[in-house]
Amino acid sequence: MQHGKSNPEDIDPKKSLSDEGKRETQKIAIYLSEINLKPYEIIHSTKLRAKQTADIIAKILKIDNVKEVEGLNPLDDPGIWYEKIKNIENDIMIIGHLPHLSRLASLLLKSNEEIIKFRYSGVLCLEKEDSQYKIRWYITPDLIP
Repeated sequence: MQHGKSNPEDIDPKKSLSDEGKRETQKIAIYLSEINLKPYEIIHSTKLRAKQTADIIAKILKIDNVKEVEGLNPLDDPGIWYEKIKNIENDIMIIGHLPHLSRLASLLLKSNEEIIKFRYSGVLCLEKEDSQYKIRWYITPDLIP
């Protein structure tokens, strides 16, 4: 999941979620709750906007297992989490940033190009099938009535 829309850096140096970012993230979280999505764990980057997004999602989905982790910031090497994900057995939700998320998704989907056009508060669901990841679905706030 890409974090919700944040305030501009010149107005808010920490780039916390904007009111629009909070509303869209809540909209997505409510939808995910309605389809009974319940990851075992939510992990997010060290940036405030990712933490705030994770907190909204965790509260609405009633998930207690939320962790801040290294290696999910915008310019971090996606290969680090590509290797870690291979050893994770439970369903997880990763909340991060571009271009990192797009590059990580491309690695998991065995593409040399960025093939997912992420959007603020958008959620991509990948499913592992026979040791290969496939897109199960992708939802953005503007698709939810």
